[in-house]
Amino acid sequence: MKQYLDIAALAERLRIKRSTLYAWAAQGTIPHLKLGRLLRFDPDEIQAWLHDQRRNPAPAPTPRRRRYGTDHVDDLIAQAKREVYTPFRGKPDQDRATRKGDTHGSV
Repeated sequence: MKQYLDIAALAERLRIKRSTLYAWAAQGTIPHLKLGRLLRFDPDEIQAWLHDQRRNPAPAPTPRRRRYGTDHVDDLIAQAKREVYTPFRGKPDQDRATRKGDTHGSV
């Protein structure tokens, strides 16, 4: 008769928590047998499952080519500043409340 692994034995073999095995079994992630309230695991099925879980290492990411030089970025920043800082709002280097003799916004 074939020997099946219980939760404790498989958790020790895989070096994971028993709660992880219970969760995987409930999700159907890991092959298991349910005998009443007991979970048992076929060592051959577990070995095949482990083999299926192997993933090939991801290839090294290729460096991305830069589309634009820094001149393009500088142009975008200048355009954004022009759109945000209209004459109505003033320029970013002007602080109306701190000019000499100006009481705008303060008492």
